[in-house]
Amino acid sequence: MLSADVVVAGAGAAGLLIASALSPVCSVIVVEQRDQLPRNKYWLTSGTAAATNPHLAHCVDCTYDELDFVAYDGLTATLKGRCSLWDTDKFVDHLADDIQRHNGRLLSGCRLYSFMPQSDSIVVRANGETIRARLLIDCMGFGSPIVGAKGVVRMLGYYHLHGCELRLRREIRPIALDNVIVNRRPSYLELFPTSQGTAHAALILPARDSAPDRRLAAELEFILRKSHYAEYVEGGERLRAYFGIIPVGRLLHPALDRTVFYGEAGQTNPATSATALTRLLLTYRELAKALAGCLAADTLGRRDLTRALPAAMTAMNRRFQESIFKSVLAFHSDDFRRLVEDLGAYPADAVHAMIFGNFDFRLRNSLPLAWRALTRRHGLLGPHLLRSALRWR
Repeated sequence: MLSADVVVAGAGAAGLLIASALSPVCSVIVVEQRDQLPRNKYWLTSGTAAATNPHLAHCVDCTYDELDFVAYDGLTATLKGRCSLWDTDKFVDHLADDIQRHNGRLLSGCRLYSFMPQSDSIVVRANGETIRARLLIDCMGFGSPIVGAKGVVRMLGYYHLHGCELRLRREIRPIALDNVIVNRRPSYLELFPTSQGTAHAALILPARDSAPDRRLAAELEFILRKSHYAEYVEGGERLRAYFGIIPVGRLLHPALDRTVFYGEAGQTNPATSATALTRLLLTYRELAKALAGCLAADTLGRRDLTRALPAAMTAMNRRFQESIFKSVLAFHSDDFRRLVEDLGAYPADAVHAMIFGNFDFRLRNSLPLAWRALTRRHGLLGPHLLRSALRWR
């Protein structure tokens, strides 16, 4: 039987970050069900998230000062504000090396399938390994067997994503969301150029159900090969594939006895590649410090851990993200066009903060936006702002 202070389940961005922060102060074992550390994602974060982690600066591939939101008819809103695109390989390698340098263990190809909380420990089974620890940090997201077994999440819906990394023919501006193909239930292209002459491209479909009802792969290929984007991208080899289902929901209990949920399941709305890593980078060191304190004091019950956990985002930002997502589920292409109009009408710094889940809803910031919302009768952004600021359910 293996033993450690902490078992981290899941070696995605959340698991690697929290394990790297804890490994200098306690013994850590990371279990990951895939045979290799996951590298099938790319991340865009706020510039603030990158700036607050200078030790990770070399993992940032490039920065943007503008992002475009585009409606099906070409109407464009340009969001100004510093954003960082991360190099997945450098990010994963740095964190993995950091964990192992502090004698942490990375066990790949190990699927967690059972756990047994005890009075003085928690026992985890992963493949043929039995691991006894004082604390389990579940970074497996809403697909976690523990989240499912305990019924601690209220699902709102899903983002279906299909994407790839491909070579560029010529320079292109970063695209946050573009409803390229007009539709009753639109999908959205995001396209982020890298410093290496490539781009990360993905088609995203918000949906209520986890089973996709559209062939996103075929839609993406049409956009990249036959739409106006074909002049920007190479039509040949895809360098890396991205695909998956990103659940969106609310975690009802962030902790159980000797168990903490962190990462995707600790947030309301990962917003595909944006909000998720931004929130993680802003909170993981604070979380590690709080958990180290709980371990030192041996206060590892549900109430103790819940009190110690830092908020992933404020209640009003969480409510705003939920409200926007519920609205997007019912969007048709003209609704998204109205949203693009709205984005161009609000201050860029406020929109930037809303997208990354970091808007300050204090009165002096909310009042000017509330007035703007009231004067834009047919706007889509305003009602969500008002509901969040006034704490309406």
